Amino acid sequence: MTLKEIAAMAGVSVATVSYVLNGSAKVGEETKKKVEKIIKETGYRSNILAKSLRQNKSFLVGVIVEDITVWHTAQIIDGINEIAEEQGYNTILSNLRLLSKIESRFDHISDFQKDIDKSLDVLIGMQVDGIIYVGMHDRKVEHVLHHINKPVVYCYCYSDGEGSSVRYSNEKTMYQLTHMLIDNGHKEFGIIDGLANSEPACLRVNGVKSALNEVGIEVNETNIVRGNWTYEGGKRAAIEILSKENYPTTIIAMNDDMALGVYDAAKELGLKIPRDISVTGFDNANIVHHIAPRITTIERPLQLMGYRSMELLLDNINGKNYEDANITLPCMIIEGESIKKEDTNGKE
Repeated sequence: MTLKEIAAMAGVSVATVSYVLNGSAKVGEETKKKVEKIIKETGYRSNILAKSLRQNKSFLVGVIVEDITVWHTAQIIDGINEIAEEQGYNTILSNLRLLSKIESRFDHISDFQKDIDKSLDVLIGMQVDGIIYVGMHDRKVEHVLHHINKPVVYCYCYSDGEGSSVRYSNEKTMYQLTHMLIDNGHKEFGIIDGLANSEPACLRVNGVKSALNEVGIEVNETNIVRGNWTYEGGKRAAIEILSKENYPTTIIAMNDDMALGVYDAAKELGLKIPRDISVTGFDNANIVHHIAPRITTIERPLQLMGYRSMELLLDNINGKNYEDANITLPCMIIEGESIKKEDTNGKE
């Protein structure tokens, strides 16, 4: 079955059938339905190779993910695929499986350059039109996709001068969250930090400190304790902070796993949330929907990051954007019941 035969059966031009197959808006709804019905009944499948040769494009995009088991990755891929489907593209996924190899040693990615190059060679060999590289941790990655003559977009990471990037706001979001706490009368803060080599952790702490400095609140440095992104680390850090005679009444944890550790530490110490201690997290991870009181946290725009990454790549592929673009998307504060709300006079 050919396009010409489909067109004859539908009583339309070959161009009209092509418009329907490519999702063009140039075809009326009634004609579109008639053509789609014939396509379905005849079992017609478009010849992707022929289309590629005609337009000098493969309509394939390579997606390299550092590790598909990292929970944010799936939502990003879903966003990429949604835009790909809308624009008539297919994606080829390559999973580097780096989490178990690197763990938290994010600066050791160069040790696995051979794995990255192998994945890249396979995708280039399949004639992809461009590549999206999805990080497992928001950070700078350098030279991982070097020497390729294809459009590149980094998502959930970035690489200076080597392609476009899509990230989310760490510092500004924590600045806004901290001001929300201040507006609710909070003045004594503890911070449970991530890893020492983590750029997001550093940015988030800077956001908190910036907001506090604006209103003249100083943070006791002994109340800033590393929890290393884990539940166990968060619990240990919270016990260290809350065991003090004059402990801070608000703890900002830099992710939800550590915030959950704060919950259990408070329980062991006989403290109630939010009566005795207010707690915030970051990520809006699935686990926070199963704890009480519901935690105030931050939701990252993961699916939107996927959308924008694919849109940027397609703009580059289609010649609409010749310069690299670096996009930082805002996050959303999700208010729960883990913050004690007071007016500026200290009354509930």
